[in-house]
This record gives sequence, C-alpha cells and structure tokens, in this order.
Amino acid sequence: MMDDAPAKAAAREDKFTASGGALLRDIWYVAMTASELKRGKLHKTMFLNEPVVMGRQGDGQPFALRDICPHRAVPLSAGHILDTDGAQTVECPYHGWRFKTSDGGCAHIPSLVEGQPFDLDRIKVRAYPVIEQDDLIWIYMGSTPEAQPQGPPPSFERMVLDKGANQGKVKFFERADLACHMDHAVIGLLDPAHTPFVHKSPLWRSSKTLKEKEKHYAPTEMGFTMLSHEPVNSPLYTWLLGPGVKVEIQFLLPGLRAESISTDRHSFLGLAAITPITDELCEIREIMYWNAPVLDVVKLFARPFTQTFLDQDARIMKLQGEGLAHNPPLMQIPDADTLMVWYRRLKREWIKAGAEGRAFENPVKPATLRWRT
Repeated sequence: MMDDAPAKAAAREDKFTASGGALLRDIWYVAMTASELKRGKLHKTMFLNEPVVMGRQGDGQPFALRDICPHRAVPLSAGHILDTDGAQTVECPYHGWRFKTSDGGCAHIPSLVEGQPFDLDRIKVRAYPVIEQDDLIWIYMGSTPEAQPQGPPPSFERMVLDKGANQGKVKFFERADLACHMDHAVIGLLDPAHTPFVHKSPLWRSSKTLKEKEKHYAPTEMGFTMLSHEPVNSPLYTWLLGPGVKVEIQFLLPGLRAESISTDRHSFLGLAAITPITDELCEIREIMYWNAPVLDVVKLFARPFTQTFLDQDARIMKLQGEGLAHNPPLMQIPDADTLMVWYRRLKREWIKAGAEGRAFENPVKPATLRWRT
C-alpha cells in the first residue's frame, strides 16, 4: 500500500490565492496541431503575452518569429512569405523589410542603395524553436531570446502509433478559449470532482449518483501518473475498444493531461493541452489518437459533444473569473484538491531549478487519494 500521508499533508499547506502564478518559461508548449499550420500562409497568434507569427518553410518545417517588425513595429503576420536569394523570408507590409524564417535575420531592406554603410546582420527578429512531433506543432518559450531547449518536447508513455509509425497521428481535435489564468485552467483540468456538476450529460455520471473512488498515483518525469486501473464506465469502453479495458492518466508540465484507454487489441489516447495566450486567456485543445476502426465512425458524430464539453469548461472558468476579480481567499480540501497542490509544487520546483541552474527534481511522492464523484 502506498503511503498517502504526504498527499493529506499537501492539502493542509501551500495557501491557494486567486491570482495566478508565473507562466512557465524554458519549456515546450503545444502551439497547435500540424493540420492547423498551412503551407504558404502566415498564422498570427500569441503565447505568454508575446505576439508570434508562424508558418511553414519550403520543406514543410514549421517556423515561428516574433510578430513585430523592428523598424516600425508593424506585425509581420500582415505581410507575405517570399523567396529572397534562395532563402525563405517574411516581408513586412510597411516598408518591405524581409526576415529569414530560419533564424529571423534581416535579409533585405529595399530602401537601401549601394554604398550606404548599413549592416543587415545587426537586425534580427526573435526566432522561437519549434518542432513537429506526434502530429503537433510545439513551441519553446525561453526566458531569453537566446534560450535553447535541452531536449525535444515531452513524449507520452502510451502514445498510440499506427502500424509502422514512430510518431502519433492526430485523428480528431477540438479547441476552445478559456478566459482565465493558466493556473486556473490547469487546476480545472486536474480537478476530479467537477465532472458531474459542470459536464452534466447522459454520457457522464450524474451529481445524484456519486460514487467513492480510490486512485493510486506515482511521480513521473515532469509530473505524475494515475496508475492503470479499470474504468467506472467500462461497458462503453469495452464496446468501443474490446474487453480488458485499462485506463492510465498522465500529467506533465506545463499543462498536459494524457488519458490512455487500452485493451489487448486497441488503444486510445486523449490529450488535453493548455497553452497560455495572455495572463488572462488560454487555449485548450482536446487531441485524440486511436487505432480502433469503430472510432473512425464515431468521430463523425463526436464534434458537437466535444465542443459542448469544452464550452462547459469555458463557461465555468468565466463564472469563476467573476469571483476571482474580488481577490477572495480560496480553499482546498483533501484529497480531491491534492492534484492542484502537486501542480503548484511542480511549478515552483521548475522555476527554482531554472534559477539555480540545476536539474529539475520532482517533488511529488507516491500516494493513494480518495474522493467521491
């Protein structure tokens, strides 16, 4: 039996306040799915309060630049992708300055004439490290423009792979905006007790039929995992995936929740990814991978249900914001709020390890948690 004393102690400490904490830096975020980033087009967005323009280079590789021209501050996303002396560039629509998509360096200033002493190498817009992995576009938000990742984006323990593939292929996704700080979005994502109240649906347990649950947790790299168990609604999963259903839920910083549902024959992975746009706005994407043929049919009808689910989360975050605006004291109870405590501990350790220039040390300990939902 795992020692649950640390989990119970966690719920008695670490006061929780209405204001969100620092947005994590020097870490990978999900920017979007690969299908959302089209060739030949510029995608205007924002991450962690920073304007970003994204696109694809000629070979299909993604790029991301700071979406501000250093000349007169016009957004580069309003310009065009052009070839300049064999290099792909983004042209500013104001004066035609061009910046290489590979590293943000200035490649061309049309108004300069021969003999004028001006070094283009002095001019550069910030280029963010980006990578395409598991059919997702990841962006690395460093603490400085020079910061570089020490490794690739996280990989998920039970990623579903098609036959012969070494990376996951997204089969379905939906997105929504959450009008809140990222901390509140992630806490809502982890909260095990809100489902029968926020997501009222015949597909989910009613608030009138709550049942006691006991779940076992263990620390994993950059997060924690609810260990493999049989789900409550196993008949539905058995119909979709076959007999012998097991569920495992993994959480990783900065805001990634991967729910694996597997049998001897088929597997499903539902990834919820939260990415901060500003201090008061986040994106959430529900991203799904599977290798069960029946789900190829089910997805034709799934979008309205998925969007409704996300809209319910968006509604409760907006309502919460009305109260948080008054900076009230907040409460936490054992054991349903312990995952929230763990998340904030993980964040503090990430920030502290970065400041001290040392390796991240997971503060979460193995525990057994119980709640009614």
